[in-house]
Amino acid sequence: MAESIRDVIVVGAGPAGSRVARDFANAGYDVLLLEEHREVGRPCHCSGLVSPRTLELAGVGHDLVLNEIRGAQVHAAGRRSVSLGGSHTHGYVIDRVELDRRLAQQAVDAGAELVRPARFLRYALSGDTGTGAASGHATIAVLRDGQEYELRARLLVGADGAFSKVAQQVRGTRPKGMVAGFGTHAEYDANPHCDRVELFMDPDAAPGWFGWTIPLGDGTARLGTGSANGLKGHESFERLCARYPGTFGTARIQTRSAGMIAVWEPTPMVADRVMLVGDAARQVKPTSGGGIHAALRAASLAARHGAVALSGRSLSARALEPYRKEWDHTMGRELRRQHDIRRMLQGLDPARIHLLMDLLERESLREEVVAATDIDFPAPGLRRLALRHPLVAAKLISWPRFPAAWIL
Repeated sequence: MAESIRDVIVVGAGPAGSRVARDFANAGYDVLLLEEHREVGRPCHCSGLVSPRTLELAGVGHDLVLNEIRGAQVHAAGRRSVSLGGSHTHGYVIDRVELDRRLAQQAVDAGAELVRPARFLRYALSGDTGTGAASGHATIAVLRDGQEYELRARLLVGADGAFSKVAQQVRGTRPKGMVAGFGTHAEYDANPHCDRVELFMDPDAAPGWFGWTIPLGDGTARLGTGSANGLKGHESFERLCARYPGTFGTARIQTRSAGMIAVWEPTPMVADRVMLVGDAARQVKPTSGGGIHAALRAASLAARHGAVALSGRSLSARALEPYRKEWDHTMGRELRRQHDIRRMLQGLDPARIHLLMDLLERESLREEVVAATDIDFPAPGLRRLALRHPLVAAKLISWPRFPAAWIL
């Protein structure tokens, strides 16, 4: 907590913050990484289901993998479930807490200084947006052990989650359009397929979202749900237990957690001397709420473009804008399309959900769905399905908010 002006101060030691701190440190910059909690990775509000490419991108060992997922069992009230699956591994269930710890250790090994617990309070700009210490800096107020400190940095990176205080100062408002999530760890044997997740599509029990079970391979599972219409997460969970007593309702709960899912929406990502990454920048998949893959990719972009700005003449929002532009042309484009898919799914009533289930019962279409599934990039898969099955696309195109423009 030295009083010298740091090159970069990163707020939040989750995947986004630790990765951006590591990359800045590897580039030779003096980096301070602040974590609000005493222990990195806790409390954990993540289901821990990631794609194989995400694990590779994180640069951590396969020993974090608790189970491999090869398919899904889809449930809807009033009809039998549909099984989707094959031999291909679509995802890994990982030890999420250990992932955060290892990413934070990567940052420390690269030369970043990790301070915890240290809670960000606010920032203020001094001087101009030049890169030299004499030209200006960001003054960051931090609370540690009950005492307030002031730190200074040439560049501030906000990676402090869904309710980011850094992002709130940049946007000027609290976040909107979030999903109330509720998760549990439970003894669960109702799913006979230890390599398949379960999805519960029910607009009454999980409005605007869905329920899920993720098997851990040891007789336990992570169960959860979400609500996007004001229904509280625990109420959504109770409804799912009541509506699916033979599956969801059989879980023997061990631990519970609740939190908000900051799914994608257009939001500022840069300001003078400030960059946002991860949940703070709403870089979260609108279709599933997963954010690790997007956060890691965004962190690499932020560090690369931030380093260019640090070595140049300005740290203004305009000088940092190339980060946002490259994000928009890569992952941002995909998340916008996932947003369209989610809006369509939010408009489905039980009758349309049953029609969707009827379509999935067609063996040829079911095989295509499995082959096209990519949990990081679902939009291209949906487009391929529409092109290969034009009659199905013609049936779906009349649905509310069907994303016909970019599919057709």
